[in-house]
Amino acid sequence: MNTRRLLLVYAGLLALSMVLTRFQVVAPTALRSATAPITRAGVVAADNVRGAYRTLVEDRQLAADVKRLQGENDVLRERNERLTREVARLRQVAKITATQAPNVVGTAQVVAVDPSPLLARLTVNRGSSGGVRVRMPVTLPDGLVGQVVGVSAGSATVLGLVDPESRVGVTLQGGKGGRGLAYGAPPDRLRAEFSRSVPLKKGDVLVTSSLLGLYPVGIRVGTVERVLPLGPNDVNRTVIVKPAVDIGVVEDLTILEGV
Repeated sequence: MNTRRLLLVYAGLLALSMVLTRFQVVAPTALRSATAPITRAGVVAADNVRGAYRTLVEDRQLAADVKRLQGENDVLRERNERLTREVARLRQVAKITATQAPNVVGTAQVVAVDPSPLLARLTVNRGSSGGVRVRMPVTLPDGLVGQVVGVSAGSATVLGLVDPESRVGVTLQGGKGGRGLAYGAPPDRLRAEFSRSVPLKKGDVLVTSSLLGLYPVGIRVGTVERVLPLGPNDVNRTVIVKPAVDIGVVEDLTILEGV
């Protein structure tokens, strides 16, 4: 009995399957052709979305890499600038040691300039803790800058040659003789006085002398720019001197031990 029932159920399921297969709805060819572009468009759109997402991720990663590399480049550039400046300072010291004086204390950087056009005073970032004392000469390879007139632990004040309070003993370069005294003539010149007998002319180079005992002998001070005419009662000959160093543009100075 059970076997007969199973056979009847099997026969019924087989018949139903045949009927469903017979009447299965198949999409017409025209409908399939019409929907094919839509399907392809969907596939293309999906691919484009995936590509755009990958591009966005890659662009973000690239931007992060560029920012990181820019930061590293800035650090390297700053390090290179420091090294370049230090090399320049060492060369400056070597040249001054060879041509002006061997007793170099060290270099200092200008950190402030007196705003008054009538004064020539600089503040440098080296003071008593760095071995700097009052009256120490300050110089450059091109010539004399001035002297230290004030000192704190970490800084010092330098009086430039063109300051009205500046005084420096001078003589003609090359052993031509004639001792004179030059003093500041703001804003950017010096006036030097010599004996009437000294044959000064435009273009003569003046260097430091032993007069006043402030500076090592032979450091370039400046060039005679103009010889003032002598008056009938003048005891001294006066000249206008263009300084060898324009302190308005200097950055690194060399400090000497002094005499």
